[in-house]
Amino acid sequence: MDNYGGARIGTAGWTIPAAVRSAFPTSGSTLERYAARFSCVEINSSFYRPHRPATYERWAAAVPATFRFAVKVPKTITHERGLVDAVEPLGRFLDETAALGHKRGVLLNNSRRRSHMTRRLPAAS
Repeated sequence: MDNYGGARIGTAGWTIPAAVRSAFPTSGSTLERYAARFSCVEINSSFYRPHRPATYERWAAAVPATFRFAVKVPKTITHERGLVDAVEPLGRFLDETAALGHKRGVLLNNSRRRSHMTRRLPAAS
């Protein structure tokens, strides 16, 4: 798998469409097969519900050492709390996703609209 000067290429989720299935290995889990062709993936489901650390551990064990997961921050933090008073749920989320180890890459913030955040966050100094 090429590194492309540090850039990573992946998709949101590791579903492999039937139209391109022949370009992937035939053995292994869907995630293992996906990771044979891409260097990262977005975990979108974390936005909607928490996952057990064991689930993250299983996913991390299924991919190469150089693979990275981009994990979407839960909507409880980004939408319901608007990034305010979110220390406890953020800590819980970070503890859960720590099970990915070094394969945890970026954390994705899916905000509704920029003005929603800027109204509630203090100005940068």
